[in-house]
Amino acid sequence: MAAAVIDFWFTMGSTYTGLTVARYEVAVGEIPVRLRPFKNVGALTGTMSRPFTEGTAKMRYMYRDIERRAVARGLPLRMPFAYPAPDPVRANRVALVGVREGWGASYLRAAYRLWFTEGIGNGGEENLWRSLADAGQEGEIDRILALADSPEVTLELDAATEEARNIGIFGAPTFVVADEIFWGDDHLEDAIAWSRQTKA
Repeated sequence: MAAAVIDFWFTMGSTYTGLTVARYEVAVGEIPVRLRPFKNVGALTGTMSRPFTEGTAKMRYMYRDIERRAVARGLPLRMPFAYPAPDPVRANRVALVGVREGWGASYLRAAYRLWFTEGIGNGGEENLWRSLADAGQEGEIDRILALADSPEVTLELDAATEEARNIGIFGAPTFVVADEIFWGDDHLEDAIAWSRQTKA
């Protein structure tokens, strides 16, 4: 029995998504994964505030928690990395183009590596240009950015965000297998196990 597809919903403003991006391809093995960017958490929940606010206990915890997980998994990380990212919505539109064209996973890996190891946040000009080049798109960057900024892709991301809201997604990363929702990087393995026991 083939494993069911895992829909990996994310927004590139999410720090915890970076942990998943660095490991999901190895973790899932042969299980098919669909990358599903959405606009941002606020667009799903209606909240206007950021998930983490500078100087708060919650933000200090987030930094330390990501550091612990990165060390445990042998992932490169330079602390503290800049938060929030400069323009995650634009980064999500670029990711959407990448998913469509087949280089989305490479772009995600490169973008988060720059954010977490060099402090160059997702969606900023330097991150976009360098991560697209790392993803093998060096000669296509102007075209990709123009497409990502087009009304077509903007509407496509809005539609994906509405789909995520209707599913019941409220944060990132989230993994959906059939009708089951698993929220958070720490639930990737639960989603994998559910996929393996669910008929494709």
